[in-house]
Amino acid sequence: MLAGLGRRSPFLWLVLTPLLTAPLSLALIYGFAEELDARSLGLPTTRMEANLQATLYYYDFWPTWLLLTIAGLPNLLVALWFLHRSGYVRVAAGAALVVAVLRTFVVLLVFFATSQTNVISHDGELLMRIALEAKGFLASVGEHTPGFAKMRMLLTLWLYGAYTWAASLALWPLWNLVMDRFLPHLKPPQKRKPGEPRTWGSFLERR
Repeated sequence: MLAGLGRRSPFLWLVLTPLLTAPLSLALIYGFAEELDARSLGLPTTRMEANLQATLYYYDFWPTWLLLTIAGLPNLLVALWFLHRSGYVRVAAGAALVVAVLRTFVVLLVFFATSQTNVISHDGELLMRIALEAKGFLASVGEHTPGFAKMRMLLTLWLYGAYTWAASLALWPLWNLVMDRFLPHLKPPQKRKPGEPRTWGSFLERR
């Protein structure tokens, strides 16, 4: 595994991680996030939003936040690139780790702060409230279910994460240009020349 680090870009890892994080978040939320009984807690089950009735669903905030954070942890594996002996690669690993932290932790904070998945306090406990308004596609499916609420939360979160994914996609091919501009004294690992050990590899290309 360590030998392969010299032949891959950490930004490529961030481009590919949604193949892991999206199914993992789906499995964790549908498998372990439990809806709270709003009526027994004395919480409203509907509200009006722009003259449309919205159905409200509630979940414990911290367990749900933990599930979503666990799903994003594969992003942080870019830290393995710090094990590379090349300073060029370690600088790339640092930049990729910043993007990974943004995707794993900051995107969640922005999501809860700006989306329709609100965080509220009730009897000293933090709860996550998801509103499903009866418009567009949601109006055509009839009665809403907790499954729709979970999918609404995940789709919105994935949309937020797509912005940091786009940054990873842009940095992957452009990193050499960035390094040439700001740290020209650091050189990327080169392709293996005839007679050199096969453990020497290119940073962006697979032999």
